[in-house]
Amino acid sequence: LLGYITGYSYYNAMGFTTQVSNVIQIAKNETRPSLQRGRFKVAFIKQKNTITKQNVPLLRLLDAIRFIKDIPDATIDNSCSHLLKLLTDFTQEEQEQIKKLALKYPSSTRALLGALFQQIDSNQNTEMLQKSLNPITTYNLSVSETILPTAKNWNIK
Repeated sequence: LLGYITGYSYYNAMGFTTQVSNVIQIAKNETRPSLQRGRFKVAFIKQKNTITKQNVPLLRLLDAIRFIKDIPDATIDNSCSHLLKLLTDFTQEEQEQIKKLALKYPSSTRALLGALFQQIDSNQNTEMLQKSLNPITTYNLSVSETILPTAKNWNIK
């Protein structure tokens, strides 16, 4: 696979938002300039992980976490609630795989994923994610403590 559709199209398909966008976002291993195709704008996002058919659903979910502030017509709290539901349905193998893939994502993505997993199961092994973070960095995501009480363990404000 060379790339996969992510972003606004995925947010709509997975129930994060009801908005339908005219921007198609494609994640690829190398960046390309955006282009216009009729009424659609095609934007490219760099994906640092190797793209395989098996890991595309996990990468899409990580993209949603990475760009959680950009999901149209959705609050961060609603998006976190939706992510918790989706992550709860993951198999143990998928949970381990997404943690490994997250290591090539920005630290805010790793912190939020760790908080989500810790919320699902307090015994969840999130040590790999925790060790990849700078302990003095704080992440301003404005998630409420009622939705994600574990956020404070990950320096998420």
